[in-house]
Amino acid sequence: NSVRWPSCCSLLMGRCLTVLLSLSLLSLIHAQPLYEFSSSPLVELTDETFDTVMTADTSSVWVVEFYADWCGHCKQFAKGFEKAATNLQGLVKFGAVNADVAKSTMQAMSVQGFPTVKVFLPTAVRNPYTGKKYKEALEYKGPRSAKGVVEFASTSIPSRVVQVGADADAFASNGSLPKVLLFTSKLETTTLLKSLALSFDGRVLVGETRAPADSAVGIAYGVQTYPSLFVLTPEGERLKYEGELKPLALFAFIEAHAAKTPTLDAAAAAAAGGGGGPTESLVSSLDSAGFGAEVEPSRQPWMLLFSADGSALSGTEALAESVYGQVSIASVSDAALAAKFGVKKLPAVVVLPFGTGAKTPKQGTKFGADETGLAAAKKAALDSLPINLVDRLGPDTADPWIPQALSGSKAKSMCLLFSDKPDIPPMFRSLSMEFEGELAFAMMPPSMMARFNVKKSPTVMVMFAAPAEEGAQEMQLQGMQFVPQMHGKFSFGNLANFVAGFLEQRKAQLGAEYDAAGPEGEPRQRTQEKAKPMPSKDLGPLPELSAHNFETECTNKGGLCAIALLDGAADNPNKEAHLQMLTKLRQKRAGGPLSITWLDATCHPGFAAHFELSEMDLPTMVVLSPSKLRWARAIGAFDAETLGTFGGGVATGRVGTNPMQALPPLEEGVDCASLARGGGVVEEDSLGDEIMAEILEEERREREAREAELKAELKAATGKAEAAGGGSTSELTELQKMEREIEDCSAHDLLCVARNEKQLAKIEKKRALEAKLAEIKAKKKKKAKKAKKKAGA
Repeated sequence: NSVRWPSCCSLLMGRCLTVLLSLSLLSLIHAQPLYEFSSSPLVELTDETFDTVMTADTSSVWVVEFYADWCGHCKQFAKGFEKAATNLQGLVKFGAVNADVAKSTMQAMSVQGFPTVKVFLPTAVRNPYTGKKYKEALEYKGPRSAKGVVEFASTSIPSRVVQVGADADAFASNGSLPKVLLFTSKLETTTLLKSLALSFDGRVLVGETRAPADSAVGIAYGVQTYPSLFVLTPEGERLKYEGELKPLALFAFIEAHAAKTPTLDAAAAAAAGGGGGPTESLVSSLDSAGFGAEVEPSRQPWMLLFSADGSALSGTEALAESVYGQVSIASVSDAALAAKFGVKKLPAVVVLPFGTGAKTPKQGTKFGADETGLAAAKKAALDSLPINLVDRLGPDTADPWIPQALSGSKAKSMCLLFSDKPDIPPMFRSLSMEFEGELAFAMMPPSMMARFNVKKSPTVMVMFAAPAEEGAQEMQLQGMQFVPQMHGKFSFGNLANFVAGFLEQRKAQLGAEYDAAGPEGEPRQRTQEKAKPMPSKDLGPLPELSAHNFETECTNKGGLCAIALLDGAADNPNKEAHLQMLTKLRQKRAGGPLSITWLDATCHPGFAAHFELSEMDLPTMVVLSPSKLRWARAIGAFDAETLGTFGGGVATGRVGTNPMQALPPLEEGVDCASLARGGGVVEEDSLGDEIMAEILEEERREREAREAELKAELKAATGKAEAAGGGSTSELTELQKMEREIEDCSAHDLLCVARNEKQLAKIEKKRALEAKLAEIKAKKKKKAKKAKKKAGA
């Protein structure tokens, strides 16, 4: 079969290039800076500071706007965004990225339009392919208003507040950190307290109790009013806060009693491997015991950097980042290990090549520790990577290889490198090792480029067979091309991110068929015969979780538990539709790493509360690992496509997870069918009330000012018309007629306000049109005047 690339792909690529060119041209247009950062509550973020300031800050939630100075929508949104930043000052940090200046950041964040607002959660994790730290981002898609941004940002703050029961002494004596204990009558943890707990994480333990004032705890602390806040020192003192419950004052009070910021040396940071800032070293520290546990059984190449005191050699951090995911690097100061490798002169570098057997000193090659030696050691380590997972193809071998490759890999796909190099590049070899069995890998010569509509080399493409059309004689291929302008420069990390994203989509498309390949990627079917469809297994009804079956359906299943949290009340009109959708998703994902079940979250509120969820968050899904005590929550639409992609992302490690101390609780003996639903009215966060009231009041004043301005203009226009001898409505302009339709609304008549807002939008649009027409008319008049003057001359 001959292979040809569908024309729609080249059209799509042309469109992408057109968009990029348009953005470049627009960026050249002179525009006034949108924000004056010296006097703004916003933090300016650039390519240089995005990671060092925002990603490194693991004690705050950040709301970041990606904007362009020339963007009209950005200009309309700017005032509301700054207002939101002002209202949440001290609770949430706000930043802004000028996309025309910070192009690398815009590209890394996959920003497609302006303004784009993303909320970054505090925990930073390491990208498994690039080695760089990044934060999970939630994209804001609500109204472009201060109120909308404030609400979304406030609900995004994770809670690290400890719930304290009757035994406050146990909380006070838990560890050596100072404590903050808030006595409150509110059922929900406030935005202010969540922000405090986050900001002082690791320095102060923050808790709250709803114990009554006349309880033993309330009497012991002398609580007279709610809320009351105390700092509990390690020496046993109880210091009551007497000021206002405002962010800046509270932060200053707690800061005076907080422990010092914990520090982590390079070795501990490397061993922790957790969610700290992006300054953790990529170079691990190694001794004789570590060599036996980590290096000897590893098949990956290693570079061992020997020095007298174990300090990192100059430039090794950049070196480690450049080979991350391909070569492991460790610093060594162990004299016994140096003697074992015959290293006598320090500093020195020893390279252990790729290999499946135990690594020994005999395999090591010594290099100098200067710039030339490090470059040679890096080349030797990369050159040792195997080439057997990448096939070299030509015009005569491509046709028989392609159908076998597509049928024999899990993703029924192939990854092709078009290059004029004589050897397979190490980064492509590493890519084939990283995704071994998932795709087939091949390198094509430049003579094959025209056949696949490839314009230049090097080019990397991932491809799969499109569904065959009736009567088609040729295999149709679809896929994606790695475009440096979109995906970043050619590097192992960026290529691996690109392939991993493609595989996530293929898993969602193929479902259980994804694992249809035989052991070690052996093709089940190498002929062109059509495979017989496998009979679908009846999995029965979707399990509903309870205390009785939690271990059977989740804990003992192995793998991951995907639990849909629903409102199980009989009067919930969406319940049956959600269960049907989940049942089909479970059938499609059968045999995969996810065990899909559902839980009546309004019947088991304690289970949902374990994940900081309430009835307002339903429906949603959480995926948890019982063995690792990690969990993640789905963000976005509650549908099969979104949930399937989310579950696949958790399973493959592309979606970050959160730790938990224990598995969520499920009460025994609860009869959900007869349970009375609903609860009392929840008291709102007073700080949130103040913020919302202030925003609404300002919006009302602005609306009334606009209406008053329009009425004044209308009155003046009407007076002129009457003075000219015409008071008839029919003689008014269309714009004046529209302005007359503005109604007098009371502050509480929301329907009237909505009508006026709609009418005001029409008026603004009409004004803009008339202004444009007047501008065109003036230009024509000026042109005609010039022509007349020229003719007269």
